[in-house]
Amino acid sequence: MKKVKLSELFNSFRKEDTLFKTPEKLLLCKEENQKKFSISYNLSSKWQDEVSALQKQYNGQMIIGAIPFDSRTKATIIVPEKLMYYQNSDFIDDLQIKNQSSTIIQDTDIPERHQFNEMIQHAIHYINDQQFNKVVLARILNLRLEAEPQVSAWLTNLIKKNKHGYIFSIGTDYHRSLIGASPELLVKKEGKMVTINPLAGSRKLTWNKEKDAELEMELLHSKKDLHEHKIVVDFMCERLYPYLSDIDFNEEPDTLYTDTMIHLSTVIKGEVKNDSISSLDLAALLHPTPAICGEPQKQSLDFIQKIEPFNRGYYTGLVGYMEGNGDGEWVITIRCAEIKDKEITLFAGAGIVNSSIQNSEYNEISGKFTTILNAMGLNESF
Repeated sequence: MKKVKLSELFNSFRKEDTLFKTPEKLLLCKEENQKKFSISYNLSSKWQDEVSALQKQYNGQMIIGAIPFDSRTKATIIVPEKLMYYQNSDFIDDLQIKNQSSTIIQDTDIPERHQFNEMIQHAIHYINDQQFNKVVLARILNLRLEAEPQVSAWLTNLIKKNKHGYIFSIGTDYHRSLIGASPELLVKKEGKMVTINPLAGSRKLTWNKEKDAELEMELLHSKKDLHEHKIVVDFMCERLYPYLSDIDFNEEPDTLYTDTMIHLSTVIKGEVKNDSISSLDLAALLHPTPAICGEPQKQSLDFIQKIEPFNRGYYTGLVGYMEGNGDGEWVITIRCAEIKDKEITLFAGAGIVNSSIQNSEYNEISGKFTTILNAMGLNESF
């Protein structure tokens, strides 16, 4: 079979099309070849059953979806009528960095630094009062551009700079598009085998080998970051124990490098006890994790919805695919932005524990914005 050039796939990509790329494969569906559905999402409901029922209605066709963080946004489910499905061996990676630049005519940081620092103070007070152990607080960056962005160029840059990431672009509601490069695999199911890779605890890359090596060692020995990471791993293992056998992971976290950050990382593996459990069932079991919400889940989620001055929408939700047999991959929707015409909203967050330092958390989030800013051809710091 003749190999396909990636540049040919992306040159014709539009923001209404659907893309999900893993380190091993690429799924692509044009707008005219897909059906789009909105499904109500609520943590207390069996929303994944409604998705599975929709999939059965279409004879077990693979679905691609964007699941929100909370019930103020509906899930978007794509049923491809004609899906382009490629393994890495099927295409030639001839992509080149697009040196296009986006001109910003207005930018708004929500919340501003002083307000975000006050949010952290409130969170630490709640933690010391034992209302929760950890909470993740987010910021958004609203940008108005001079011209509508070329989504194909942004995706090209994201793929070139995030070789081991999960790249996605999904048209959601009201002519919006969700685009990003997540480093965090929530769950991958292949047959009986399940892989989960939580990330928590971060440092911003300097691209200086000696300095980054020092930052990595600092991260691996940071009591604050190790504590934050352990909360996530413990939560996941506790939730998975009734459903997986032979759960295996290293007691000490490793590090994972992205294009802009160094993360503490733990790979958890196991086998499903019941063949009928799907990748989306497992994702629903874990979502939202302490890596993007907090622990305990309910108390931290209530705090987030009360204190954050915006709706996260799809940010820190899930994006991924599921095949008819339940196998699939779902990643946490981070390092992402929503696009509507010339309006761009970037999202990023940081985990807060009782030893968190305000300026460090604010700067960590600024570092996470750079994944999308770099794809836009921007070097600004926010």
